[in-house]
Amino acid sequence: MPARMAAALTAACLVLAAFGAAAAEARTDNRSKPIVFVHGLDVFGEAGVNCAGTWGTMANRLAQFGHTGTKATVAYYGGDTNCTHNLGLHGSHSKHYPRTDAHNSTGGRHDMDADIRHLGYHLAWLIYDTWSSKGVTVDAVGHSMGGLILRYMLHRIQANDPDFPPYLYVEDVVTLGTPHLGSGWASGCVWAYECVQMENGSSFISYLTSNARNPQGDGGTDWTLISSYDDGLVSEGSGVGDSAAKHKVQYLGSMNIGHSDYMSDTTDTRDADVNYQDLPDTTWYAWYDAPHAVRWSDFALTYGSW
Repeated sequence: MPARMAAALTAACLVLAAFGAAAAEARTDNRSKPIVFVHGLDVFGEAGVNCAGTWGTMANRLAQFGHTGTKATVAYYGGDTNCTHNLGLHGSHSKHYPRTDAHNSTGGRHDMDADIRHLGYHLAWLIYDTWSSKGVTVDAVGHSMGGLILRYMLHRIQANDPDFPPYLYVEDVVTLGTPHLGSGWASGCVWAYECVQMENGSSFISYLTSNARNPQGDGGTDWTLISSYDDGLVSEGSGVGDSAAKHKVQYLGSMNIGHSDYMSDTTDTRDADVNYQDLPDTTWYAWYDAPHAVRWSDFALTYGSW
């Protein structure tokens, strides 16, 4: 090895050691990465979400499609059950938009009055502590509000927010029925602070629209946004409303995909009716023999380009 090259490699190793950074894996385009599943809103907070019930069908189908990595589900409400990781055990409850009455004694979990930004902060530390700090790259899927948690999290990572970990390796993100432009339905549950944040025109939604249009983790993040014309809680436009995200899919009304149906639309028959857009081409195309939602998610979690 030439002396100059050896010196450069030594210097690079010293820099990594000084900052404690584990090097990210190169983009893989395979199905071996861990997948982090982040559920959406429970307007009653303490009742919680059954992670196995919400994500089990999709996780099992992705495994059948060849995904061999860990399927990690995230608890953040006090009543969440059958989840593999507790978001509240990572980071500090006194940092980044904490709300005094939004925590409980169940492992530091939260209720529906927690700030979405605070949940994004905790999620960042969960992913960092569990995977990124070890050099492991993950993929992520967010349903409804879960997609906003992921979006805000990666925005603050890209902004080098000192409250957040020094880096995160999140290669692909899929959002399912996420109100990227807000939700009119959220105006009907304003007793929950998270609903206030997700209302059309809220300061939080406006902030994301202006500042977090395609947020990137370290090493790059490929976004796929999936919505449905039959989603009664999040409109088809809002579900793909982050206009800088690379891949966008809208399932047409003939598919009967409601807000809670994305994760159970598992058939591998190619007969779905969709509109889709794949940047940098800004044209929307109709496709009447497309993959269904879970299979499309499989491709989105596997490949950086289609």
